[in-house]
Amino acid sequence: MVEERRLKVFIGIPAYSSVPGETLEDYMRFCYHLGRRNTEFDFFLGIKTKSEQFRARNSLVEGALQVGADYLLMLDDDHVIDWRGSQGPSDAYDLVKKLIAHKKDIVGALYYHRGGECLSVLMKEGKDGGFYYMRDDEITGGLQEVGVQGGGCMLINMNVFSRIKSPWFEPEFKYGTDVQICQKAREQGYSVWCDTSIVLGHVKSTREVVTPENRFRIVAEQSNMVRDNTGGMNQSMLCQNALMLYRLDAEEYTGKSFDEMGWLAAKYQEGYLKFGTFDNSDDYYRSLGPEQIARQVHFHHTDAMIQQMDLILKTVDTSREGYALDFGCGSAPVGFEIALRGHKMDFIDIDGTPGYEFTKWRAKKRSIEDRCGWVWGGPYDYILALDSIEHLKDWKPIIDRMVESLKPNGCIITNFLLNQDYQNVEHVNMDKKAVTSYLVSKGIFPLNEVMWIKRDLGFMDAKPAAVSAA
Repeated sequence: MVEERRLKVFIGIPAYSSVPGETLEDYMRFCYHLGRRNTEFDFFLGIKTKSEQFRARNSLVEGALQVGADYLLMLDDDHVIDWRGSQGPSDAYDLVKKLIAHKKDIVGALYYHRGGECLSVLMKEGKDGGFYYMRDDEITGGLQEVGVQGGGCMLINMNVFSRIKSPWFEPEFKYGTDVQICQKAREQGYSVWCDTSIVLGHVKSTREVVTPENRFRIVAEQSNMVRDNTGGMNQSMLCQNALMLYRLDAEEYTGKSFDEMGWLAAKYQEGYLKFGTFDNSDDYYRSLGPEQIARQVHFHHTDAMIQQMDLILKTVDTSREGYALDFGCGSAPVGFEIALRGHKMDFIDIDGTPGYEFTKWRAKKRSIEDRCGWVWGGPYDYILALDSIEHLKDWKPIIDRMVESLKPNGCIITNFLLNQDYQNVEHVNMDKKAVTSYLVSKGIFPLNEVMWIKRDLGFMDAKPAAVSAA
């Protein structure tokens, strides 16, 4: 008797460097459950650190294809499956078995957004071709077809990828990755479903889990959290306000709406073809037009960039005087916001590039020219090197100058170690171990994966920690 082949299920998790403890505990129990009670399947696990969501998801699809998986289950790194807190084995962990049993092309579970009005992640397509979140009265409580299933819990039959060609997920300029894959699948004749009887919790930044039972209370509380206990604006809200100001300035400067810039940004990668045709890379960057600004605006509205901006703005103490450098600043969403808050900031980039000229225009428009410099000065309290080191072929002299320009208690703030963008031809330096080792050799030590300090903490209220350069 021939034994029936067990289905292969690849569980793919695009994850940031820090996963909530609630999620980690729950997912460990989930994996234990799968091994003990779902023996009719072969399971594979892939975790991909994400800087940009679409690249992480593409890598997970590739992993599923490599093992010959029948199904790919995408799970985000901030969910709780058994949010009711069951003791012992939980039927909530029968998630995989329940979803596969529906025999659908794409099917997922219901969960709710962590912020705003805590709406469901399910969407329907409008008559105008746009996508709109489904209301509670449109959710049946059972299996139902939807326009878009949230990518935080999405089971995909691998047959779908036989018709949808790579890249399966693209930059989130107009739509998020969940909208993209559902739209592409439906265009190829596949259907998208949700088992709305399966509901996941969603962990907020406050470590509270958003569930169907508490989401309305959370919405009410959030409406009263715009200001902190000092009477000032809540930091996360300030971050969102900064990005909105950045966006509005870009719209005025380019004469393009945010949606129009989305289409410009989508064409940005086409310009990569020009990269190798210039003897001097500076000339390539100068050749770019408003699509460079559009790309930067939309890139900094991704979840990863918002989190990084929020972290830096929380860490840099603008309540006291500060003097900093923003190296390779481009359109400088983070550095410019710090300058708006009162620190003197030197902005350094290639003269004549669109993003750099936009930053100069913003300084004049926002009347902060007196605290904005355009030459390398110092000594600095800290240096921002955001999305810049990876563009440097000859990077050691730049780091040398950064170190020399720092005060004894200064620090370098860079997201270089978090960058996963190996497909960007502009990124000529992705040797993380070499850069990490060189920083340490110069007396610059890791605080975390974003901040590197020189001796004392200075503006940083934290203790140094080991950082992986993997």
